[in-house]
Amino acid sequence: MKFKILSFLFVFVLQITFSQEKEFDSIKNLLKIHTHRDTTRVFLLNQLTAHYTTRDISKNKAILEEAIHISKELNYTKGLNDSYTNLTSLYVQSGKYDKALELALITKKSQDSLKDVSGLIYTNSSIARIYNHLDAPKKAIEIQLENLALLKKNSNKSIEAQVHFYLGTAYEEIESYADSEEHYLAAKAIAESVQFKTGIAIANSSLGVLENKRKNYTAAIHYLTQSEDFFIKNKQEANIAHTKLELAVAYAHTGNVKQAIVTNSEAIGIYKAQNNLKNLSRAYVEQSNYYKKNNDYLNAHKFLEAHYKIKDSIFSKEKVSIIEEMQTKYETEKVFKDKELAEQEVAFTKLESQKNRNLFLGSTTIVALLLLASLFYFSRLKAKKKAELVTLELKETQKRLAIEKQYKDSELKALKAQMNPHFIFNALNSIQDYIVLNQKNLASDYLGKFADLIRNYLHFSDTGFISVQDEVHNLNLYLELEKLRFEEKLEYTFQIDKAIQSDAVYIPTMLIQPYVENALKHGLLHKKENRELHVTISKVSNTIVECIIVDNGVGREKSKEINLKRAAQHKSFALKATTERLDLLNYGREKKIGVEIIDLKENGEAKGTKVVLRIPILKK
Repeated sequence: MKFKILSFLFVFVLQITFSQEKEFDSIKNLLKIHTHRDTTRVFLLNQLTAHYTTRDISKNKAILEEAIHISKELNYTKGLNDSYTNLTSLYVQSGKYDKALELALITKKSQDSLKDVSGLIYTNSSIARIYNHLDAPKKAIEIQLENLALLKKNSNKSIEAQVHFYLGTAYEEIESYADSEEHYLAAKAIAESVQFKTGIAIANSSLGVLENKRKNYTAAIHYLTQSEDFFIKNKQEANIAHTKLELAVAYAHTGNVKQAIVTNSEAIGIYKAQNNLKNLSRAYVEQSNYYKKNNDYLNAHKFLEAHYKIKDSIFSKEKVSIIEEMQTKYETEKVFKDKELAEQEVAFTKLESQKNRNLFLGSTTIVALLLLASLFYFSRLKAKKKAELVTLELKETQKRLAIEKQYKDSELKALKAQMNPHFIFNALNSIQDYIVLNQKNLASDYLGKFADLIRNYLHFSDTGFISVQDEVHNLNLYLELEKLRFEEKLEYTFQIDKAIQSDAVYIPTMLIQPYVENALKHGLLHKKENRELHVTISKVSNTIVECIIVDNGVGREKSKEINLKRAAQHKSFALKATTERLDLLNYGREKKIGVEIIDLKENGEAKGTKVVLRIPILKK
């Protein structure tokens, strides 16, 4: 999952009106002196967490627990809301998104009732960050734009800088780099206007990350080294780690892989010490890639395994389900609350009308009755329309969630299809034969290819997209293993258009392989000699990739006849799962994936099958 470094820092740093190192020491001394459990101590504790956020955020949990306990003892709602907001950011950084969202929603209810606009903006930012980490940047942008609208009516420069910063982060996630740069520069301008050096350094670091995304790595190093010097000088460990993480990326892409490994190792050390699981997970992935570039596959595998352990703990299906359930529950409760308020307003209007009616005498009685009837009628009409809108919104939400669930299920089916037990059994059985025959080199070679193929399937099934180069690599591994089953009597070729021989062209994962498998199972397997398979991939336009799969097998009619004779007509699970997934991938899209299956015949005799796939190019 993609995410933006340093994004969690502004919510704390800007709350303390751009404090510096001296203020950090001052707050610690004040807390030693002021031990009385009152609102002042709650305020100081929340101020202290802002400083530890840039140094060692792991210390914030105990501080915030004390602030929460005191606030509850005093029934100090403002202090409790501030403490919950700061604890939410700590949970986000630790990857505990379910707890973070639960706290944020509790706080938002309280701030709504208090009409606390500034607090509401901070809480909205926390919820937006959760959406950002869950790869929903468009939702995060929507929330932050609402915050900017609130700020137009309630001006606050420190909060405005924070909102600009998070908007920059969200736009960066959707690769809208021009918008991202605009908001980062807006945040930097505010920091410069009040001479907030930490804010300037964070903005420079963010611009460095942006240059990394744009592949301007020299410019990225320029920005990041400036920020790193400031953070080291001011002992801001969390900021140091994030800056080193991105510096390593820039070093690796400018050819200095060894420096990248050293720099990234320093970031990993800080993240481990602070239990920063989210960023530690990414650092492990980057370290694996650097070792792979250095041809050190043992260390590359070790760090990749460490990444998946953390990812499984953070992004389990159960956690994502709980988060979605809590958000839906909150939105539903809010709808019913609004409806209840509307009904109360109608009742209040009715009582007022009745009171006024009693004051009218004689000729004014009829007018009062007509007015009351009109108000009642239009209020009921308004309530009815509002209820209809609410019902429609709920139905649309349920429909969207059902489609998303169906899409995830189809991804799992497609992965299951590619890793079917017959293929795995055949591959392992062939490897076992090599071992029994003491052909160790061949056994090791095919075992390595089998492991690479399975690992690639698992990796790319999680991303949702794959480059054409990687797709061809996986197909080649798959066909090399399947060739064993055909006793080497299988010839296959790949013809790849030079225009797409780069990592810049991406298509959906797990799309082509099922059709290749179908050609082997139903066409070539029933043929004894001269088995041939040809795969051609070309770029027919700036937005479309065409893949043509041709086999010289027995044809679909003959295959169906053979299966009927066996008294068990085989239906390809892989092809069925892929067909269902195509329907979901095409849902609501203007450019759809097209599939055409052609029976090849000569003089009425089957000569094979041709499959034509027209695939829209994806943006990474």
